[in-house]
Amino acid sequence: MVIFKSLKRIRTYMKKKFWTSDKVVSFVAICISLFTLYIFVKQTNIIEEQSRRSVMPYLMLESSNNSENNTYSISIVNYGVGPAIVESRVIHYKEKVYDMELYEFLQKQIPEMDSVELLNTTTLQVGVAIPSSSERNVITAGGDKSSYINFLRIMSKLSEEGFNYEIKYRSIYDEHWMISGKDQVPVLQED
Repeated sequence: MVIFKSLKRIRTYMKKKFWTSDKVVSFVAICISLFTLYIFVKQTNIIEEQSRRSVMPYLMLESSNNSENNTYSISIVNYGVGPAIVESRVIHYKEKVYDMELYEFLQKQIPEMDSVELLNTTTLQVGVAIPSSSERNVITAGGDKSSYINFLRIMSKLSEEGFNYEIKYRSIYDEHWMISGKDQVPVLQED
């Protein structure tokens, strides 16, 4: 008899539903909390990416050939929305690397530069920040017809001989970029 009563209690207990309304509500609340956590993490990542892109610098090397005024200019322009902080600028020429300003390189390594008048030169020192939407003239040469033509010949000769000018820079979020005379487009550098 005692055994039958115990079996009867077990059957009664087994007949009760596992999913009571309290358990369903608790399960739904946990699911909603997990989904909210997922959305929160996703939204945080989107905001972080947006803030990185809102200060991304985008440097480009540009040249300007003004035959009417007999001038040739090379400039660095920041088309990005954040400052570019210069980390290095090097010149590659004839399989050697020169860590110097462009005008210094031209005056020291190219003897023909004696016949060229430099109208403007600007230094590009490590640590200099180039603000967004700004331009930094690296060099302007020419003035008279002879000086202008000689500078064009020198630049053409340098190009044929493998001359390349590289600038490495970073954003304020420490993303590292590089532009060069060959690539023309900033390349993200892996750390």
